[in-house]
Amino acid sequence: MKNILIIIMLIGLAAPAFAAVDTWFNTNPYKKYDKSIQLQKIHSDVYDKDGIKIEKNMYKFEYSYKEGNPYEYIITNNTDQDLLLKGVDSEYHANKNITRKSHWTRVNARYLKYWQTYIPLVGEYNGVKGDIEKNPYLYDFPKNYTIKKGESLRILAMGLDLNRIQSVTFIFKDNLKITF
Repeated sequence: MKNILIIIMLIGLAAPAFAAVDTWFNTNPYKKYDKSIQLQKIHSDVYDKDGIKIEKNMYKFEYSYKEGNPYEYIITNNTDQDLLLKGVDSEYHANKNITRKSHWTRVNARYLKYWQTYIPLVGEYNGVKGDIEKNPYLYDFPKNYTIKKGESLRILAMGLDLNRIQSVTFIFKDNLKITF
């Protein structure tokens, strides 16, 4: 019995460590999401400088609102050449960033704090609806992605700070960093 408890404790302690590695069950590579977003937009901002335009939209989840805030970043290349996005760095997002850090384990832990989780059928219904709603926002940030001249890249992210608007740092070639 003592050995089983030790194994369970080690699994619980090791889960955040697995979140920092690109292998095993935490591999969720970036893929484009072309569907329209049906959530309520609560904030919008635009960065436009040196031919790089970044639009940030913050939305509010209908079912997963206690777990995080969904963000949409649209990077448009208005320069005269292709633009290489080396990666995205963030401080507190569920998405895995260029430094291979992720806080995705906290998303599910937050859900278990609320009483609705433990009511039969209600918890399952809200859980399934919430998973369908938040899953597009949990993919890793893109790495080494080339944005052609005149094209756009759409990135969905899930910020875990519920009390403020979060920013991310876009890292382009030649160490150009834009924090927005």
